[in-house]
Amino acid sequence: MPFGPKSAPSTNRPLSARSLGNTANAADAPVASRRTLAGRLFSSIFVAFLGIGLLITAVLVWDVLRRADEEIDREIRIVKSAFHDPIANQLWAYDERELRTVLSALVRLSVAQGVIVEDPFSGRRLGAYGVTGSGEGSGMVVHSFDIHYVSQGSDKARHLGHVDLLVPADLALTRSWPSIMLIFTAASVKLLLIWILFSYYAQRQLARPLSRLSDAIDRVDPVFRPYSDIQAVGPEDGELKHLQDSFNRLLNRLETAHAERAAYEEELIGARAQLEDAVAERTKQLDGARRRAEEASVAKSRFLAMMSHELRTPLNSILGFSQFMVDEIMGRMGNVRYLEYAADIQHSARHLLDVINDILDISKVEAGETKLEEEDLDLRDVAAAVQRLMSPRIGAKNQVLSINIADNMPKLRGDGRVLRQVLMNLFSNANKFTPEGGALTLSTGVDYRGGIRIEVADTGIGIAAENVPVVLEAFGQVRTSHTVTHEGTGLGLTLSKQLVDLHGGDLAIQSEVGKGTTVILRFPADRTIPID
Repeated sequence: MPFGPKSAPSTNRPLSARSLGNTANAADAPVASRRTLAGRLFSSIFVAFLGIGLLITAVLVWDVLRRADEEIDREIRIVKSAFHDPIANQLWAYDERELRTVLSALVRLSVAQGVIVEDPFSGRRLGAYGVTGSGEGSGMVVHSFDIHYVSQGSDKARHLGHVDLLVPADLALTRSWPSIMLIFTAASVKLLLIWILFSYYAQRQLARPLSRLSDAIDRVDPVFRPYSDIQAVGPEDGELKHLQDSFNRLLNRLETAHAERAAYEEELIGARAQLEDAVAERTKQLDGARRRAEEASVAKSRFLAMMSHELRTPLNSILGFSQFMVDEIMGRMGNVRYLEYAADIQHSARHLLDVINDILDISKVEAGETKLEEEDLDLRDVAAAVQRLMSPRIGAKNQVLSINIADNMPKLRGDGRVLRQVLMNLFSNANKFTPEGGALTLSTGVDYRGGIRIEVADTGIGIAAENVPVVLEAFGQVRTSHTVTHEGTGLGLTLSKQLVDLHGGDLAIQSEVGKGTTVILRFPADRTIPID
């Protein structure tokens, strides 16, 4: 049967636990408050032991209650056996007075505090004695059995009644309470004794040696001193002895290290002085080199300024006089070959002037002297101007120039002269390296970031992928059988890239040998001016 007082132990255990907790806190206070190693070690071990002790105590209490329940069950079985026949006889005789007498004897002689006899068919109460309430909250557990009677001359048992024995639910706890208290008392005494003994030995064997070692460590001064005066003294064996020896060896090594450090510091002072002298000398040399570089840069700028004037003036004269000769303004030339010579002179002079202008422009960009005169540029106007300037060259090779610019194309914030110069350089290269009858294209668009994108494409000889970085360098040229016939200095793309960089953009090249080249100019989104 399920024994009734299962809830009783949980009701009473906290009482013992609190008493144990108060005792433990009182004993642990002087150690735990210091949070020493011994205290923490003891706390960890004690908590584990306390858990094991509580588990063992719970098992013992459960066993006591189990045996008490078994004893109650045994007594109830005896009661059922002893009082079955007397109750059956009185029910058969239907003698209510004698039935009550039997029921009262049952209550006095057994663990039951009440008994109820009912008709098995109608449920009518036939007799009762003692406590008769068995509902929830009554604190009673009902043990039932049936009454059967076999009359003389018959072998058939008749069902005469149903008996309910009312037994207190806490009977097992009541009977076991002295044993339970004894178990808790013994457990508390054991815990207290273990606490006291462990505290004593932990203080003697662990806390005191560690305290002496800690005091020795506190006396260690980072400033050099004779560490031999600070030697830890502790137990003669065990782990703390090893710890003490290790600490003493550490002191010896510290003393040696201090001596070595002092020697190293002297060497370091000397080396630092030498290094400072070397740095001062090197700084002096670098200052001299910087001054010479600045002087050379100034000299280069002066030279370029002077040469630009000295070279441009005679070149302009050569261009002017050669034009007079080609146009025969002063009269007809005697021989037609003189006209051809004059045209060659004019062409060479123009080429030389372009080279000088490119060199001067690159020098100005590198020196940071190029200033952008920014305005809102309509790319259709810029493209039309470039188309007008390039028409003679393009027409001379029967090439086709296509301009693809949408009507709603935003304006570009930039320097119009610089942008026209960049596009002229790109179309000049495209015209130069595209055979007769080829196609040149200028197209624009807006990328996903909102920046303007300009592309100059041709159907020329193309550039191998490994040669793209070469043509972007100053004076960089790719020498092949297709390019040796074309004049040029290799400055056009370099200058164009630097001028685009001044706008915060970038220049990229996509090319395939034999199919053509596309030069892509990308400008940042903050230079895009939407159309009103």
